[in-house]
Amino acid sequence: MRYYEEFKALVEKRIAERDRREFGFEYELIADKPLSKEHFSRIKNSLPSLGFTEKNGKIICNEGIYITFEPGGQIEFSSPPLWGDEIEMFDSLLEIIDRTVKGVKEITSVNYIPVPYIPGRDTAPMLLEAKRYHDLHTLLGRISDRGKEMMKGTAAIHLHVSLMNFDELFRIWALACALSRESEFAMGEQRRDIWNKTDPSRCGLRCTKSEEIFNSDILFEKLICFAMRALELDSGIPFGSIRPHPSFEKFLDHFTTIFTDVRLNTKGMTLELRTLDSRPLHMFRGTWITFLDMAQQVMDDNNLFQL
Repeated sequence: MRYYEEFKALVEKRIAERDRREFGFEYELIADKPLSKEHFSRIKNSLPSLGFTEKNGKIICNEGIYITFEPGGQIEFSSPPLWGDEIEMFDSLLEIIDRTVKGVKEITSVNYIPVPYIPGRDTAPMLLEAKRYHDLHTLLGRISDRGKEMMKGTAAIHLHVSLMNFDELFRIWALACALSRESEFAMGEQRRDIWNKTDPSRCGLRCTKSEEIFNSDILFEKLICFAMRALELDSGIPFGSIRPHPSFEKFLDHFTTIFTDVRLNTKGMTLELRTLDSRPLHMFRGTWITFLDMAQQVMDDNNLFQL
């Protein structure tokens, strides 16, 4: 299969560079009112006074948590890699998030709230300049009913578990899929409806029960095949149909645009659970502890969840 060997070699190389199991999260909040470009500029300008600086293209604080933004101005806090037992560190990161959100509101009057969806954002301004976001915005506006709402009107929490070897790809994927169907981790009805009507070629790989996937090689092939069928942002045709075949680097970039419930995140070489709706920090803390406990059970007991 095209890209398979090169992609697998990259995955194994990056995994080999890791010496411990790590966990992580991305926590999004959405402004209670649509943001203008002026609002967005004021928010970014407020961050240095709140302890964040720009290093190597990241807006980051000394504790390692960094901030990115979504196309509608949703603010996303990404954790540094965490060990499973670093609850005190996790709590300190939540304090930074809380302090930053309150500081942004005090300085700019923009109120970020932890809700999964606010209606009516499909016509809100696109606040990011990167070409890939504008290409995606254009594509989704042409092929879907609610893709623009997904980009500018939703907020989620993503949970990460790092891979320690290629063979456990299936094990961790099975864990994440099982969690995606638990009430505490499942996508809420409003976000699910948006997700289902965004782009079937990107969001169509659901964690349903299947006897077809029973090891890491088969799962890896399925993920690549899914990406090959997904529409390429610029041309709007399936990536695998492009001729001449794009470079491996372009495939990797395309792979990051896939919106499956569970995704292989090639930046950190983690399995990423993407179904959680945004929620208040105190509720997220309990969800995080449950997530760690269930992950540890799977790793310790060699107990695969039933898909």
